[in-house]
Amino acid sequence: MGKITIVGLGPGGEEHLTIAIYEAMKKHNNIYLRTEKHPVVSYLKQEGINFKTFDYAYNKYEDFQEVYEHIASSVLEEAKKGDILYAVPGHPYVAESTVQLIVEGCKREGIERVVYPAMSFVDAMFMALEIDPVDGFQLIDGLQLDKQKPDPNIDNIITQVYDPFIASEIKLKLMNHYDDEQEIYVVKAAGVPNLQKIVKIPLFELDRLDWIDYLTTIFIKKVENCEKKYYNMNNLVQIMERLRSKEGCPWDIKQTHQSLKPYLIEESNEVLEAIDEEDDSSLEEELGDVLLQVIFHSQIAKERGAFQIEDVIRGICEKLIFRHPHVFGGQSADTVEDVAKIWAEQKMKEKHMKNK
Repeated sequence: MGKITIVGLGPGGEEHLTIAIYEAMKKHNNIYLRTEKHPVVSYLKQEGINFKTFDYAYNKYEDFQEVYEHIASSVLEEAKKGDILYAVPGHPYVAESTVQLIVEGCKREGIERVVYPAMSFVDAMFMALEIDPVDGFQLIDGLQLDKQKPDPNIDNIITQVYDPFIASEIKLKLMNHYDDEQEIYVVKAAGVPNLQKIVKIPLFELDRLDWIDYLTTIFIKKVENCEKKYYNMNNLVQIMERLRSKEGCPWDIKQTHQSLKPYLIEESNEVLEAIDEEDDSSLEEELGDVLLQVIFHSQIAKERGAFQIEDVIRGICEKLIFRHPHVFGGQSADTVEDVAKIWAEQKMKEKHMKNK
């Protein structure tokens, strides 16, 4: 059984290649690159470092997950025959799915591994944009935007913008969270001398850039409340906090759980009316009014030190998961009757646990 050495090639400049990684690659005789499409590769060739690549896999498989799984399994199989050095663009532990799969495989199969860190594209991008990330940011895989939702309340970095076609898909998904005119930075080859390119454009122009390639990343600054077109739950909570603050609204500040009771009933009845009238526009508005009541009561409870909206959300999430073991657990339910039986059983268990 051999050892797997995993190294990062940095953002692309030869000056970003660490001495430790350079020496490890010079000494190794079985080197695989995830891809040859990286600016530093020409320097590796110049230095006489020989390697093989997995670029063929990108044409062989239909989606990126299959490519990554093939690369990981190939590296693990190669390690069973002897030592192997596997090199990836950037930092091995930053947005590099193959490394995660290989590390998991090493743990599973008892294969020795060593990982050499490197400068990541994130480091290079903050440097290129002259931004200090101390206020927080979200790193999102552009191919996973259905699962990884951007939060407009903080800075967002979107990776894996491989080509204009993918950029078009990313643009459409980002428009679910940002205004079409939202300013974004498109950064190519961050930190790489003579290749770095940065433009600031409105979101709707993203897929009009014909130079987008595998070195491209998108940066979107956090959006202030007054500039937002789309809001989320955090924004609603912040607005309510402001309304209840000393600088807020006298009427909102004066309200209590008791004084709000008629409004909860009134708003709930208006939801029922909208449903009966099959009026989607009214239903959307009235559901918002009911949601406001939930946020309002949670804010008052927070001020009393009783609970806050996060506790309300956690509680209902835990309840839904617990009462659906046929979805989130190992039980099965084929009919509505099965579900009703499981629901009642789970409810009894909850009652028993609360009475302990």
